[in-house]
Amino acid sequence: MRFKKLVLMVALSTLASCSQAEQDKKLDLANSDDSYKAMLRVVGNLDGSAVFKDWDATIMMVLPGEKPKPILRTIGYNAGRMIAKEDGSYEWVTREVSYYVDLQTGEIINQWHNPISNKTVCILDVVNDPVSNAFPSPGSKNNPFAAFTQFDVMGDVAALRWDVPLKYPNALQPKDHPAESTGENYVASEHFIFFADTDDLQQVDSTSTNTHYSWARTGPWLPWMELGQTEGYLIYSGHGNKYHSFAELSSQLKEYTLKHYPEFTDAPTSFYQPNETSWTYYKKQKQAGKLKTNCN
Repeated sequence: MRFKKLVLMVALSTLASCSQAEQDKKLDLANSDDSYKAMLRVVGNLDGSAVFKDWDATIMMVLPGEKPKPILRTIGYNAGRMIAKEDGSYEWVTREVSYYVDLQTGEIINQWHNPISNKTVCILDVVNDPVSNAFPSPGSKNNPFAAFTQFDVMGDVAALRWDVPLKYPNALQPKDHPAESTGENYVASEHFIFFADTDDLQQVDSTSTNTHYSWARTGPWLPWMELGQTEGYLIYSGHGNKYHSFAELSSQLKEYTLKHYPEFTDAPTSFYQPNETSWTYYKKQKQAGKLKTNCN
């Protein structure tokens, strides 16, 4: 009897040790492969289901020598899906919409009085499909996303900062679109800081990590503002959350999207490009004669 009792105690002790070992097993955010996996789980869901990241930002107008002035809000979201490939890489396939909001009323608006030109112009919603990228497998050489995996662990909370400087040929060239083009090149920058629970990030078997993030952006005048190469630029300052269903978004976002862009209630299911931007979308609408002249 004593022998059986001893065997049972040893077995229970072994099980407890194994259980503790499993609990102690965590991703090491200082390890490049582990931090890369953690970053992918912040961005999307590795099980292939859709995630939705919304934003609410104030837009400020900056004129030379003047104090930045808030002029609008923008609210929107990105619907994205991680598609796993056989080589360990992922395709991140997304589409996004964003709408402009009156600062006083909080309502989505379709026209805006431009204080610089003193004209009322029709607003064009952001309707970008697709906005996609390919994430190489962990450990890939010359991985352009390796710089986006540096977590700053601050106890229970960890932060992941992305600074994205941008410069490329403007889809709206000045000679062809003098009223809408700010120059031959599109010059801007995007800045994100994702915040997540450290324990959530370190979970080995998790496929997705909840996050709240801040978003800042510097960019040129929007095409529909019709400011051409007027000196100045825009600053965006906002934040957002990650969700796992369209139903979790705000009622304002859901109602407007269902009415105008119902296909944006889900993420794409395959990878396709070229990516759409507010500038390429504007150009397509202009060429197709679909830009509104009556804003109602």
